Amino acid sequence: MKSIIVSRDEREHDVRAILNLGHTIGHALEAVAGYGEVLHGEAIAIGMVGAARLAARFGYDSSIASETERILRKFGLPVRIPAQYKTEDIMGAMQHDKKFSEGQMVFVVPTAVGVVEIRRDVPSSWVKEIVDGLREGTDQHER
Repeated sequence: MKSIIVSRDEREHDVRAILNLGHTIGHALEAVAGYGEVLHGEAIAIGMVGAARLAARFGYDSSIASETERILRKFGLPVRIPAQYKTEDIMGAMQHDKKFSEGQMVFVVPTAVGVVEIRRDVPSSWVKEIVDGLREGTDQHER
């Protein structure tokens, strides 16, 4: 699937953005964890949950987040940030990601199953709340 998507959009202008779902939070978590403690796929899975929760903040169906979590759990992937990684450190690492553009965090947000949009208007306060809620032992989403 990845090669099909990349061949349709070699310079990442359109459809290829779907491959970045979960990467903004995921890459930041990987950087904070030291590239090895949390595997790439695990970090991206956690980031996908964060992106789905962000979609709900933008008014999209909140079931996207619960369905994303359900499917990832079914495949044995983590959906929470290990408690030892601090929100502030993850937020700082996001500012060094290639998707941090002109002072804005760029997120790929799922708007429906199999459909995403690129958002450059994401308030950092929302991201901080979502990262806080993703940390183990501090899950505000399910309370």
